[in-house]
Amino acid sequence: MPNQLLRLVAAALCAVSVALAQTPGGSISGRVQNATNGQYIKNARVAVEGSGLVAVTNEFGDYRLAGVPAGPATLLVTYTGLDSATARVTVVAGQTLEQNFSLGRDGQIVQLDAFTVGAARETNATAISLNEQRFAENIKSVVSADAFGDVTEGNVGEFLKFLPGITVEYTAADIRNVSVRGFNPLFSAVSQDGARVASSAAGGASRAVDFYTVSINNISRVEVTKVPTPDSPADSLGGAVNMISKSAFEHSRREFRYRAYVSMNSEDRDVFRRTPGPGDESTFKVLPGFDFNYILPASSTFGLVINGLSSNQFNEQHRSQPTWRFVGAGATPTAPYLRNYTMQDGPKRVVRDSLSVKADYKPAPGHVLSLTGTVTYYTAFFGNRNINFDVGSSDVPTVATGTALSFSPTFTQGATGRAVASYGASFRTFTNPLESLVLTHRYNSPIWETNAGANLSHSRTLFRDTRDGHFQSFNITLPTASTIRYDNISLPSAPRVTTRDPAGNLLDFTSLANWRLNSVTASPVDGEGTVRGAFFNVKRNLPALPVPASLKAGIDIRNDTRDNRRYTNAWNYVGPDGIAGTADDSAGRLLDTGYTEDPFWGFPRTQWPSPFRADDLFRSNPGYFVFQEVSSATNRINNSERISETVTAAFLRGDLKLLRNRLQLVGGVRFEQTRDTGEGPLIDPDAPFQRNANGTFVTVNGARVRKPEAGAAGSIQELALVRKERGSRVARTYDGYYPSLHATLNVTEDLIARFAYARTLGRPEFSNVIPNTTIDEADTPPAPGGSPGNITLRNTGLKPWTADNWDLSLEYYFGKGGVLSAGVFRKDLENFWGAVNQPLTPALAATLDIDPRYVGWNVSSLINAGSARVTGVEGNFTKTLDFLPRWGRYFSLQTNGTMLHLTGRNDADFSGFIARTGNVGLTFSKAPFVAMVKWNYRGRQKNSAQFGTAPGAYEYFDSRYYLDLNAEYALTKHVTIFANARNVTNSPQNAERYSSETPGYSHLSRSEEYGVQMAFGLKGSF
Repeated sequence: MPNQLLRLVAAALCAVSVALAQTPGGSISGRVQNATNGQYIKNARVAVEGSGLVAVTNEFGDYRLAGVPAGPATLLVTYTGLDSATARVTVVAGQTLEQNFSLGRDGQIVQLDAFTVGAARETNATAISLNEQRFAENIKSVVSADAFGDVTEGNVGEFLKFLPGITVEYTAADIRNVSVRGFNPLFSAVSQDGARVASSAAGGASRAVDFYTVSINNISRVEVTKVPTPDSPADSLGGAVNMISKSAFEHSRREFRYRAYVSMNSEDRDVFRRTPGPGDESTFKVLPGFDFNYILPASSTFGLVINGLSSNQFNEQHRSQPTWRFVGAGATPTAPYLRNYTMQDGPKRVVRDSLSVKADYKPAPGHVLSLTGTVTYYTAFFGNRNINFDVGSSDVPTVATGTALSFSPTFTQGATGRAVASYGASFRTFTNPLESLVLTHRYNSPIWETNAGANLSHSRTLFRDTRDGHFQSFNITLPTASTIRYDNISLPSAPRVTTRDPAGNLLDFTSLANWRLNSVTASPVDGEGTVRGAFFNVKRNLPALPVPASLKAGIDIRNDTRDNRRYTNAWNYVGPDGIAGTADDSAGRLLDTGYTEDPFWGFPRTQWPSPFRADDLFRSNPGYFVFQEVSSATNRINNSERISETVTAAFLRGDLKLLRNRLQLVGGVRFEQTRDTGEGPLIDPDAPFQRNANGTFVTVNGARVRKPEAGAAGSIQELALVRKERGSRVARTYDGYYPSLHATLNVTEDLIARFAYARTLGRPEFSNVIPNTTIDEADTPPAPGGSPGNITLRNTGLKPWTADNWDLSLEYYFGKGGVLSAGVFRKDLENFWGAVNQPLTPALAATLDIDPRYVGWNVSSLINAGSARVTGVEGNFTKTLDFLPRWGRYFSLQTNGTMLHLTGRNDADFSGFIARTGNVGLTFSKAPFVAMVKWNYRGRQKNSAQFGTAPGAYEYFDSRYYLDLNAEYALTKHVTIFANARNVTNSPQNAERYSSETPGYSHLSRSEEYGVQMAFGLKGSF
């Protein structure tokens, strides 16, 4: 860390420690409570009328006013959505007066009967959101976890998708990642109670946090920050999501909340009968679940919260996957043909268990010590079964009398002898445990405030297959298939597929006896992600100044480590005769006699091979299989990686209030230094050959001489020389200053204008820090001017993105609750990344640090491609419809939307960018009934360039509408029945690949449907 920054922080700390004279007077302190639910209120505004003295309550409802002139005074407490309150007090110089408040609604004495609990909860959730946003020092959204009704399965992503500016990323039917303002999830910082959440990224090397192990049951509210202040990490280029856990000090009384329910999929509603799948046994598909919260404010100095959850869910996964060919065999970008078609049936069961405990302790006035421990265990079994057809890449038959390739938008007739048909599978158990521990200490006094903490979070990824009695996948082919034809092409429905043998006879591909087993594969994965961190901040208020002001400084350090080992162990099948590819290699013995489910998409019912039967065959007859030692070891070495990143930061921040507290300014600077160390495979293709003393190769008759220990080409002995596991190490360090300025102006009591500027960064993916290069030399000498081979490498010198962020917004708060806001923003990006796939030039070789002898080879990598700009507009409206006739007061409307526009160089990598998002939620609340209808719109997402498809072609995730429903009816004060449904219209997830030239019928590349997920149960509180 540069010395000048340390000197700056030290000087600031010395300055704020000077003893400043305080205005003679007394102090007033107390707590503000919401009388409708007994919870203490954060962000209630407590003002001394006729003066500029104002305090805002903290998350425990505490406030403190210092320097109040001695004598009589009137306190005014306001909180959007609740009635204001006043109190006449007499202040004595040098003493502290305690004055508590309890705020109600509509001037009524609050008495929650059996039928108002649910309605009050939704109203209070809206009030929390509005007041958090209204009194925020920067541009952010804060939403209570109760705001959008129940999230039965517990994945907090299902809640986040309705927040302004948030989009979610799916893996099958599960939300995996979230992004802010349309950016790739790797640019969105995710934390819980301010501590980064560890993620093992399913054994990958992504920065994006997986939400599989983050349960909403532990969460009180969520903060989404669009522009950071100096005391927040600068790596929130898109934005930041912080989940605040429940605290006992937010409550005035003991409470136990519970839910018990059953979950089902619209395609599997048989409650009392086991049905086949997703694995080898028949199982129940209607599954139980429960969760609870126990809140114990044991005393004024100690509180405890215990949260537990167990969620079980089964869902279908149907995939229709066409692949069009745009070049070669007579195809063009404007007239392609359907080459491949894959149909997949992939049922899945998910279990999510979570337990968290949070203890809050006040050892002395002003001190709060908090310890939070969380254990989450996520496990999923998926049984993906697929059948694949390929008409071939050539339009010429292999025999002179055969049929040539022909095609139109509605059919493809493959050339004779070019057909390939195969069965595939992916049967795995994915286990993802997460343990985290967060310790914090806060101290508040009229002059000093400190905040310190330490955290540890550990996530693991375990993929298992043979341990559980099955292989992960296999290769099974239809050996006598010579010709494949597709008819009635009308995607996403499956085309009518016809297979014929070399003689032109029909071949029944639905009978497994006609197929041949070639190989089996086991693919275990062991991945770990660990985050460690510590921080210390100190703030000094400056009461001697004529206006409210403060200085704050702090340091923090964070280490994120990923350690991944991925295996692909393969065996070739040779059968009883010990020879591969003969008649005794029939796949008929692998028939899954239990699973005969309708494969969807209009595809005919087919016989599925079972990875369980393949494992049975392997265990009973291991001699039928030959282990592929070299390829398995190569995959192990190539996929053994480790990355360690340490971020050290320091900041200086100043706060100032002017114009009788109507204008608030927050500004400062943050310094961050990043140190990365990556370990990956070391690959030296020349290692098997002898060298002379001068370093040249030993040759005989022009041929290089092999080392004795190198063995034969392609042997395991050669592999030991060519590839070294984690033998390549890269270390790099970079740093920068990140200033920011925020201004908030109360134009009127209810109209707020905000301006913000901040400089942020987006670090490269961990995969680009870990060295890994693949060199694939062509099998035959290249034609003149052709490429000798292909090089795919990670650019470990890739620089982080940096962005200058500018935001401007207006917010109008309605008197009885509600907000109308609109904002514009701009992000000027530097060092944007661009994908390259081209012949290697000397200049590019220098940029990528590649040996110049590979000039002319084709290279694929990422480079820093220059600059880009994102501009956007956001809007938000939340309000009860009480301006309509009397019935309108039972309805409330929540709607928000974000529109983005991105410009930059054509080769810039805009992967993952989403330009349009929006939400509409309508709530009906009339005791004892509450119902919610929620629409979520996720706009088209641009992904990676599709080289070799058509010029300018990209992959896109098509836009998608989701409709979710919630309903509940209070039977008594303690028991409520409820029902939820997710994606009621069963909207598919569609992927497309196209350019401006390609016809519309060829755009679809994948369509997936999962059914409607539903839950029915009881809930309540005591």
